[in-house]
Order: sequence, then C-alpha cells, then structure tokens
Amino acid sequence: MTARHARVLTDDEWAWIAAHLMHAAGIAPIDDLEACRWIALRHARDHIHLVATLARQDGRRPNLNGNWNRMRSTCDWIEARLGLSRTRVHD
Repeated sequence: MTARHARVLTDDEWAWIAAHLMHAAGIAPIDDLEACRWIALRHARDHIHLVATLARQDGRRPNLNGNWNRMRSTCDWIEARLGLSRTRVHD
C-alpha cells in the first residue's frame, strides 16, 4: 500500500495499517499471541515494507488461502477510512 498523492501518515497510522494487513493475510491475526512474527519497515514517507515468517509460534503454518483478495479488500477499506488515494482503479 502506498500513500502517494495523499497526506503523510504518522508512524502510529502505518503501524495500524501493517497490523490490519498482516491480519487480513492470515499471517498474524490481531490479538493472536501465537501468530507469525513480522516487521514493518518505513524508510520513505509514502510506503512501508512488510516482512513475515511463515511459521507460527505454536509451530503451525498460517492459512494463506485467499490472502491476496483479503489484503486487497483491506487496502480498499483502509484507504477509504483514512481518506487516502486509492491504489487500485475499480472497473
């Protein structure tokens, strides 16, 4: 997700976005202490990079089936909620 042509987001806003995307991906559901570990790296004003392990703390694998669609929907929701420029053109 990028915030090009939008306001500059705070570190707290980027952290909130990252957590919701990791939740949507099935990698780290919010409030799941046994979820995969991940980090978000912000090195520019308009985007972050997300890196995650694909092994949960309890040894199971995360369920990634359909994660692209869930993440895309989450990006749409985040952009609308935060008043950001859309990163996808809708048909």
